Amino acid sequence: MIESLPTLDDVQFDKKFVLMRVDINAPIVNSKILDTTRFESHIPTIEELAETKLVILAHQSRPGRKDFTSLESHANIFSRLLGKRVEYIDEIFSKRVIERIKSMELGDIILLENVRFYSEEQLIRTPEEHSQSHLVRRLKGCFDLFVYDAFSASHRKHASIVGFVPVLPSVVGRLVEKEIEALNQAIRSEGRKLFILGGAKIKDSVKVMKNVLRKNIADKVLLTGLVANYFLMLSGIRIGKTNEKIVEDNKEDVNDKEMKKLLEDYREKIELPIDFGIDRDGVRVDVPVDKIDEDRILDIGIETVNRFSNLIPEFDIVVINGPAGVFEDGRFALGTYEVLKAVTKAEFSVVGGGHIASATRLFGFAKKVSHISTAGGACIRYLSGEKLTALETIKEYWEKKWKQ
Repeated sequence: MIESLPTLDDVQFDKKFVLMRVDINAPIVNSKILDTTRFESHIPTIEELAETKLVILAHQSRPGRKDFTSLESHANIFSRLLGKRVEYIDEIFSKRVIERIKSMELGDIILLENVRFYSEEQLIRTPEEHSQSHLVRRLKGCFDLFVYDAFSASHRKHASIVGFVPVLPSVVGRLVEKEIEALNQAIRSEGRKLFILGGAKIKDSVKVMKNVLRKNIADKVLLTGLVANYFLMLSGIRIGKTNEKIVEDNKEDVNDKEMKKLLEDYREKIELPIDFGIDRDGVRVDVPVDKIDEDRILDIGIETVNRFSNLIPEFDIVVINGPAGVFEDGRFALGTYEVLKAVTKAEFSVVGGGHIASATRLFGFAKKVSHISTAGGACIRYLSGEKLTALETIKEYWEKKWKQ
């Protein structure tokens, strides 16, 4: 058990009917799944449930998007990774599905259809309300246990995420356990802590900054990406109308007055770039902060790279979320590459989900960091000190209903 959160260690599951929620939402182009990282992250939990009758629920994208599709290809990938057949059924809670579940033998694995094909899935309801949905009422009688392993969806209040918790004994899987333990180690253990925040989502970085600075978790915060540009603007530095407009377009729900005060209160802990890499006539040029004209900022500059790279190894624990620049363009990959390279020297390192996780794998650093999160939003929320709906619901019902 971790923090009163029940795990597989707290229940008997062999020979039982088990329903498991995973997150295998993946990038798809021309009907081809491009990244199987999330699939791989669930394999330890699935393999541990080898002596059960296992049914898996998952989603892919959302209505209206090009990659909103069935899970047939997902079942094929699971089959390949597990070395055994994962049966795909193109329905969720039909009579056919229920009959097939009842006829399962030990070791069978079934992946049901994309839960977001079902209209009630994404309604924002309480767990009790979701427990009365068609999905839950139709399936709950088939199972002895609900295993929640979709850490990256833990901040959502959807039917397949929280709806089974009031009506079935519910625990978290090994992926959720691994994520929580790594993030807890990053923010709670002894040692000097550094947070490197970048990327395009200013709001996310600001949430983490407020938590780790005000609670005295971080000894230092390095800023890159748009959040660095934003705080430079708050410092009174002009970075050109082009870059200023990009910042303004991406700072939804961020309070300038509050952030200016945060910068003033913790200025000695916050490190900002001193130069940038820009595109000038198709060529990368590195210029000091005070020399930015109307050129678009695409990376931190070489002086900043050197400064940050020398600073990072001084810390015991390093958390990085968001790339330093447009690393997909080789001309502007330097900042992200060198910062990540320095992160690998830390005693304990956590890489957030999303683009920075992709960059870590692209540059060959995946095995050199301590933990790469599978989550973007959920990871940010946890580092920001927010509660994650799915995990809080499991804790609540375990204590009042399922704990033995």
